[in-house]
Amino acid sequence: MRYLFSSILSLNIVFYILLIFKPLNVESNFSIIQGNNLTKIFIDLEEQNIYFPKAIKLIFNFSGADKKIFLGEYKIEGSDSLIDIFNKIYFGKIILKKFIISEGSKITDLFSEEILNKFCQTSNFQDGCKLEGYIKPDIYFYDRESELLTILKNSIEKQTIDLNKSWEERDNKLKNFSKKEILIIASILEKESCANERKKISGVIYNRLKDNMLLQMDSTTIYGLKNFSGDLKKKDLRDSSLYNTYMHKGLPPGPISNPSKNSIFAAAQPEEHNYLYFVAKDKCSHEFSTNYDDHMKAIKKYQLNK
Repeated sequence: MRYLFSSILSLNIVFYILLIFKPLNVESNFSIIQGNNLTKIFIDLEEQNIYFPKAIKLIFNFSGADKKIFLGEYKIEGSDSLIDIFNKIYFGKIILKKFIISEGSKITDLFSEEILNKFCQTSNFQDGCKLEGYIKPDIYFYDRESELLTILKNSIEKQTIDLNKSWEERDNKLKNFSKKEILIIASILEKESCANERKKISGVIYNRLKDNMLLQMDSTTIYGLKNFSGDLKKKDLRDSSLYNTYMHKGLPPGPISNPSKNSIFAAAQPEEHNYLYFVAKDKCSHEFSTNYDDHMKAIKKYQLNK
């Protein structure tokens, strides 16, 4: 009788081990949200034909893990066994989504009006809470939509660090320029150039400002247009927006994009030269000129003959 009991017990142990380590061939996602307790979590899983033995459920209670369940979205793969799913929940192995802030992006393309309003209501951000330019391009990870506000705060903090550092290391000739002006120039550089020529084009911008010339930047003018078709036309160059640097001298009233660290430091450390004009030869290369006649020749060579 004793041997029979031992055999039955051994078979049950083997069956139990096979049960918890056998792949379930189930692929799905499930979420644990605020307010979900263990009972709700297991009910949700059972609706997907995932049944945990009572002994495994008790581990959550005895270990205290039921008091610190990680909220978020979990992914169940076809090769996962019960023990794999247990580990994902127990250790909070949630799916992290990517939130990409691209170099040269616009604030309205990144965050909803609701998120921006929440931030502005709880912060003392300068300049009327105009956030364009103050968001650091990077890849941020999150699991819940509510964390987008935190991403916004973190991206502003990181961009501020770069801006402050560039300000401290700025060229001595830029002592009369404010941090905001450096950021505005950086945002223009991000739209007008690639990394290999940013310091050079930065020098062109400062040279034109010094000579009281119109900047005549397409990127700033496009930013100020209410309904841009994708093709800058002559009538657009007569638009009354203060961002139209074909009509208004000096810098536009604010940044036109969220610039990279490279652009911020290029704005603070421009290359010294006598160039006043540049025209695109290809995507990341420009022809630079010191006078208008040479500039017109470059336009004819690289633009009109295309």
